[in-house]
Parts: sequence; C-alpha cells; structure tokens
Amino acid sequence: MSRKVRRATVISTTAIAPHLKRLVVGSDEFHDFPADQQGAYVKVLLPHAGQDEVEIDLKAAEPAPKRSYTIRAIDTINHTITLDFVVNQHRGIATDWAKQAKPGDKLAIAGPGPKKLDDFSQSQYLMIADLTSVNAINGYLQQLPATADVDVIIHVTDAQDVIELDTIKAHSKHTINWLITMQPQIDVVDQASVLLTQYTQKPLIFMALEAAIVRTIKDLAIDKYAIPREKIVCSAYWKQGVDADGKLTV
Repeated sequence: MSRKVRRATVISTTAIAPHLKRLVVGSDEFHDFPADQQGAYVKVLLPHAGQDEVEIDLKAAEPAPKRSYTIRAIDTINHTITLDFVVNQHRGIATDWAKQAKPGDKLAIAGPGPKKLDDFSQSQYLMIADLTSVNAINGYLQQLPATADVDVIIHVTDAQDVIELDTIKAHSKHTINWLITMQPQIDVVDQASVLLTQYTQKPLIFMALEAAIVRTIKDLAIDKYAIPREKIVCSAYWKQGVDADGKLTV
C-alpha cells in the first residue's frame, strides 16, 4: 500500500448500531487523498497507551499500533474520510480506542491501499461479508455494473446492526441479504452453498470475513462447484480467538 501517512483528528462520532461506531476524521493533509477510494482500506495509526500524539514513522523503534479499516465515504471539500469501527464485541487496541474516541482525538491515516476487488466486468457476483467488511461491500456495490447479477450475504449477530448501504436503486439485479445468526460458521456457509447450487455460470466470488469461514467457503466453491481459483477474491479480515497481532483473545 502507499506509505504516505497523514496526521488527522476525530471530527465527529456516531453510534450507528449496537456494534458499529462511525468516526469522521479530518485533516488538511487529506487535500490530495484520492476521491474514488470508497471500499479501499487504510491503516489507522493510534497513540500509544497514555499518550495523545501519534508516532507516524512506520519504521520507528516503537511504531504506532495500527489496524486496517475500510473507507465508507470521502469528502474532498471538507477533507474528511468516514470509517466504521466494530465495537462492543471484543476487546482490542483499536476497538477500545474507538469506543472512547471523541472529537479532537488524534490519529493518523496511512494509505489508501489497493482495493481487494478490481474486476467489475463480470456478469455474476457472489459477495460475502460481516460487519468488519460491510464498507467494502458498500463501496463495490456502487461500482459493479447494473447489468450484473449480484448476490450479497452480510452476516450480523443482531438485527439492529443492519445498516443502510449506499446502493444504487436502479441496480435492481443487486440483492442484499442480511443474515442474522449466532452460528455464521454454519449458516453463512449454508446460504453460500444454496446460491452456488443455483448459478448456471461461474460467479466471481468476493469474501471478507472471519478466516475459518473464508477457508471453508473457498474450499467448497473450488471442490464442489468447480469455481476457478482466479474467480475467488478473499481476505480473512479477522480470526476467531486471535487478535490482529496474533495474540490469543479470551
């Protein structure tokens, strides 16, 4: 990804769902931030515990804690970007920071990095996500062709976590299914399998969610439904029981 790091501050915070907190962050250094990067990701750099300032040198002896987040929106006039943080589900450096974040708090933004999905020429798409990657789906839905058949599965554990996406209403062939379940390792896989059974052509599959679920669906798509590997774009956004630093969580 781009190594450019921009200092920023929190402009506003909004609890948009029980497990999602939306932060608008701004900076004059965003004046050259690319405008077409909804759905791409950035690295959010945070202050060390007990500090206000952020270490922006990525090669420092004690670099800032950082996590990847997907861009929800970009405002090139006011030089802000909007990010959604998953909160109230687990403990971690970024979630704990976001839960307490308030206007004026300092952070830094590195990136943006490349979009995971860059093929918008297919006629059939299957997209699978959870709250950690919902903004990737939000960004891609605005770029996929209106003529394409698009099936989206988004897993949430609470009906109140269903949020509005910036879909294009004219794209009537794009179907979004919010799957509310406490057993995603079973129900998400089952729903993906049902859709794969129904397709008459090989879809392009985009997945961004928990690592074990990604692996299960990828193996299923390849072994049972003969989906070519090059038509599967997947990213394990997180791993059950392990934090982003590879440490076991309780």
